Amino acid sequence: MRDITVNVDLATEAEPAVACALALARRYGAVLTGLQIMPPNVLGSFGMPDALSLSDQEAAERRAWWREVCSRHEVAGELELPQGTYVPTLARRSLLSDLLVSPLLVESPQAPTVAGELSRALFAGSAPLLLIPHGYTGSFDFRSVAIGWNGSPEALRAIHAALPLLREADDVTVFDGDRDSLPGMPPALPPLPLREWFGRQGIRFHWIGFAPEQGIGPALHDEAQARHAELLVMGAWGRTRMSELVLGGATRWLLAHTRMPLLLAH
Repeated sequence: MRDITVNVDLATEAEPAVACALALARRYGAVLTGLQIMPPNVLGSFGMPDALSLSDQEAAERRAWWREVCSRHEVAGELELPQGTYVPTLARRSLLSDLLVSPLLVESPQAPTVAGELSRALFAGSAPLLLIPHGYTGSFDFRSVAIGWNGSPEALRAIHAALPLLREADDVTVFDGDRDSLPGMPPALPPLPLREWFGRQGIRFHWIGFAPEQGIGPALHDEAQARHAELLVMGAWGRTRMSELVLGGATRWLLAHTRMPLLLAH
């Protein structure tokens, strides 16, 4: 990882997503960009600027705060305050980064809105998302990682994004939900040799079959926690019927209920 972006909004240094981004940037020597998206500065009906925009002084103070935080953590970084529509601006700017780190509200009145914005950013082609639940108190070492595997391109993109973490992890567990075929569907593509590829990447892993009859999201979350995983890696919102049936429906549940960090790609 050489470039990481963290969606700071109005967060402070104490926000777990900010703390995680700082820890990863220091660990990998990455440049860390703080991103605070401002609404378009349009004139209202009385010719006054949008009240939600920051004054020049407030923007300067916010940038100075971020530089001080990064300096204290021995990280190179700057704060950007672009004006634009939230989701497309977030998605587009994130593409200059290897990873976009963002807070995730779960089980709160605001959670559906936040999850919806993050989902739309993924659909809009954002960088892979590392989502840290608000209030999370666990480690950001990610020494134990779980992977939800369903053979989809989305899952592969998530695994590629997680490679630096997977190579350093002490324990990687792959929950294999891939299916060769489903009734009424044409034959599936040949399975990918993911185990051999992991071996070439120097990743130590355990391979576990995963086929719950229902409640895929809760089951995957519970299995990952039972393995003491500190991070769950998976594809989000698979485009094909196959990936939707196997893991796609889990995305919605995890965004609303997860108690552990998620690394998602679409």
